[in-house]
Amino acid sequence: MSTLLQPVIHILNMLLSALQGFTHDWGIAVILLTLLIRASLFLLNLRMAKQQVRQARIQPQLAQLRKKYASDTSKLSEEMMKLYNRYGIKPLSTIVVSLIQAPIFLSLYQLFISHGSTMTSEIIPWVASLGQLDPMHIVPISGAVITFISMLIPLTSEMAIAGSLLQRAGLPLLMVGIFGAVMWWSPVAVCLYSATSSLFALMERGFYRTSFGKRLILEGMPEMAGPK
Repeated sequence: MSTLLQPVIHILNMLLSALQGFTHDWGIAVILLTLLIRASLFLLNLRMAKQQVRQARIQPQLAQLRKKYASDTSKLSEEMMKLYNRYGIKPLSTIVVSLIQAPIFLSLYQLFISHGSTMTSEIIPWVASLGQLDPMHIVPISGAVITFISMLIPLTSEMAIAGSLLQRAGLPLLMVGIFGAVMWWSPVAVCLYSATSSLFALMERGFYRTSFGKRLILEGMPEMAGPK
């Protein structure tokens, strides 16, 4: 796996070293690198957000289809695909960003495991090097909390109405549990990357709730209609 990731690791190492040369602090360099990566993925995240909103908007129609064709799964699948095509929904497109970020995360993990012991930062003074675990677990806990909050905030008011707070908190709680378990035993540099990425995601959510952000998400959105 590390051999396959070597080109990505090399590029990230060059970028991180350049940012450290500018800031003279590895922790700040990690934060800036994270922001750079997240900013470069903004358009993909926007497309994913549009897909999520469209999927949320057709839930009432999907419920009607499931009720209508409860005893005919093949017909149900056919009608669901028609509905997806009508509103430009591509179910698998919502995981594209995650698939892109996975090799980046794994590459950074390898990078920090290999070279983290030589990286220090004044913004995390309680850790001797960024290759060590956070003994106080401040960074991983902060990242988990930010992740939970960002996932809890709906992209639109319609998505907030779609389910109760308890229902909407289910997946975020599961994700935070997984996130917390991984970060608890990861180098603090990885935790810093993940926490910064989660903070960027939270800011994105806030942006999508603004009038300009709403216009971007709803741009090109087909008018909703009942299923035929």
